[in-house]
Amino acid sequence: MDYKQFYSQLFAPLETEIGPIDPHTLFAIMGFDGGGPLNFDTIGAKQGRPFVTYVSCELAVRKEQRPSSVGRFELLCSCDDEQWVRSILSELGRMSLRSTFGHGHTIDIGPKVGPDAPIQGVWLEAEYCVPIDDQVFAIYRVIGITRPEMEYKRTHGSEALEDTLKAGGVYPNTAVNRASVV
Repeated sequence: MDYKQFYSQLFAPLETEIGPIDPHTLFAIMGFDGGGPLNFDTIGAKQGRPFVTYVSCELAVRKEQRPSSVGRFELLCSCDDEQWVRSILSELGRMSLRSTFGHGHTIDIGPKVGPDAPIQGVWLEAEYCVPIDDQVFAIYRVIGITRPEMEYKRTHGSEALEDTLKAGGVYPNTAVNRASVV
């Protein structure tokens, strides 16, 4: 497989929608297979904006990833804290090797972040799907949510949560120290 070509095709809609992929990939000395964080491409890392967009770039090519209903996928997050993204999305990446994720799913991250962290869960939103060769691959946006927002989503559904996050001015970003909008 030509990984450069694969990710160029997979990320083309992101570049159209959000902006060009930055030239340098974030990687760690200890790789994902050895327990380290995922590798991430970024959009807007050097532009001085409060939120940088991060997209994992090693999950969709793994045969051991549990495919979602639309196929294997990468994770996307626009966030104000790189370490949070690397920690939480890497944990989600590991979970994707054991569990099936899909659009609208919420995951409680409270045990990972501790009870005092404002963001206690994540909500997955299918950003888009791309056919590549004979398969379909997806990008799932990961949006950090508070515990009250997680409960609100469980009671009212994904569409109501999205509307509430938009009305509160936080969608589609993750601000790790923000207050709840519900």
